[in-house]
Amino acid sequence: MAGRGIPAEQEPLLGDRPPGSREWNIIETQEHYKSRWRSIRILYLTMFLSSVGFSIVVMSIWPYLQKIDKTADTSFLGWVIASFSLGQMVASPVFGFWSNYRPRKEPLIVSIFISVAANCLYAYVHVPASHNKYYMLVARGLVGFGAVFQTCFALIGEKGVTWETIQLQINMYTAPVLLGAFLGVLNIILILIILREHRVDDSGRQCKSVNFEEANTDEVQVPQGSIDQVAVVTTNVLFFVVLFIFALFETILTPLTMDMYAWTREQAVLYDGIILAALGVEAVIIFMGVKLLSKKFT
Repeated sequence: MAGRGIPAEQEPLLGDRPPGSREWNIIETQEHYKSRWRSIRILYLTMFLSSVGFSIVVMSIWPYLQKIDKTADTSFLGWVIASFSLGQMVASPVFGFWSNYRPRKEPLIVSIFISVAANCLYAYVHVPASHNKYYMLVARGLVGFGAVFQTCFALIGEKGVTWETIQLQINMYTAPVLLGAFLGVLNIILILIILREHRVDDSGRQCKSVNFEEANTDEVQVPQGSIDQVAVVTTNVLFFVVLFIFALFETILTPLTMDMYAWTREQAVLYDGIILAALGVEAVIIFMGVKLLSKKFT
C-alpha cells in the first residue's frame, strides 16, 4: 500500500487515509512496527511450544505408565490424558483475568514456568517407590495448567542412559519432556528480553495498553464494539469438537495398536509416532489448500 510516493512504514496499517487527516498524522513508527512484530513472533513460538508440550509425549504415555506402575490400567490412562485438559480448563479463566489487569508477561512466564516444572516432575515419576501413576497424573495436569516429535525420541530406546547422581533417566519416555522443559526455559528468556506489548488500531494509532511504558498524548482510546456472542460460542464449540476427537484418538491409539498388532512398547512409540507425524503433514497440506481455495473463491 505504499502508493502516492509515501513510504510503506509511514502509511496506516489498513485502509487509505488522506494526507493531513488525524489518522494520517498519528501512525505507527517503523521502530514501533518492528518491535510489535518481534513480539508477535515470540507469541507464535509460545503457542507452538504449548502445542508441542501437549503432543510430544502422547504416544509414549501408555507404555511409560505400564513400565512405572503395574497397577495402572486403560481407565487410569484416560484420567492421565484428561488431566491436561482439566488443568487448562481451571487455569484459562484465572490467567485470562490476570492478563486483563496486569502486564501479559506475568501470566505467560508463570504458566511456562509451571510447564517446565511439570515436565521435570514427569521425568522423575519413576523415582518414588509407589503410587507412580498418580505422580504422572499430577505432572500432566500441571503441564496443561501451564499449556509430533515422539518418533525421533523412540530411537533412544526404552533403556536409554541414567545419570545416577541425580537419578535422572534419559530414555524415549523422558527425553521429550526434558526437551520441553529446555524449550520452556528458552521461551521464558525470549519473553523477558524481546516481548513488548503493543496495541494499535486499524490506522496504526497507538491505543492504551496495560504494558505501554511511554506516555503519549497522541494515544487514543478505541471504543470497544459489541461482541458477537453466537460467533464466540460457535467457535468454542468447534474448537472443543476438534480437540475432543484428537484427545480420543491419542488416548486409544497406543493401547489399541499394542493389543491388535502385539507391538512392544518401543514399537508402539515408534510406529504410532510415525502415524501422528503423517497426520500432522496431512493437516499442513489441508490448511495450505484451504488457504489457496479461499483466495480463489472469495
